[in-house]
Order: sequence, then structure tokens, then C-alpha cells
Amino acid sequence: RMLPHFGKVQDAADRMEQAEQNLHVAFSLAAFRSDNGRYPANLDELAPKYLAKIPGDMFSGKPLVYQLIDDGYLLYSVGVNEIDDDGQSKDDQPGADDIRVRMPVPKPLAKAD
Repeated sequence: RMLPHFGKVQDAADRMEQAEQNLHVAFSLAAFRSDNGRYPANLDELAPKYLAKIPGDMFSGKPLVYQLIDDGYLLYSVGVNEIDDDGQSKDDQPGADDIRVRMPVPKPLAKAD
């Protein structure tokens, strides 16, 4: 009876660990930009000065997805479902669960009255 609940708790813990790793990368990206006036073309430019080692995606076993977009970037892990939802989270689309950092942070959608 407890096994299904344990799996959900483990998934939540894994999501939190990946989110924390993503934030470490995001802070390193901010430091890189501060020093260089731009974001790096790829995450490998962060090591070893900004990060000793670039963390990977603990769900896919591959590198984190990093895309330069306009004046910012999108950084994400594919999440527990192990499906690349193009950086979409459950807040964007039901069933999507990518764990992302997007810079600049998009403006919230206007709520309908």
C-alpha cells in the first residue's frame, strides 16, 4: 500500500533536486553574462570558471537543454515523464512536466475579467 506513495515522494524529491541544479546553472549563466555581456553559446563555456562541472538531466541521462532565445535563454530538464515537452511545464500544458528556467521571465498572461 505504501509503495505507490513512496514513488510519488521520490519523484517530488528528484524534481526538487533537478530544479536546484538548474538554478545553480542559472546563477552561473547570470555571472557569465555579467562578465562577458552575453550568455554563452553553450553550457560548456561555464566550466570550470563558473561551475566545476555542468550538471546533466537526471531524468534523461543527457545534457540539460539550453537554447538562446532573443536576449535570454531557456534551460530545462525533461522531467519525470522523460519526454521533451519543449520546455513546457504543467502550468503551460496539462501532462507537460519539464523543469525549466526561462530568462527573461515572461510577463504573466492578462486575466480575463
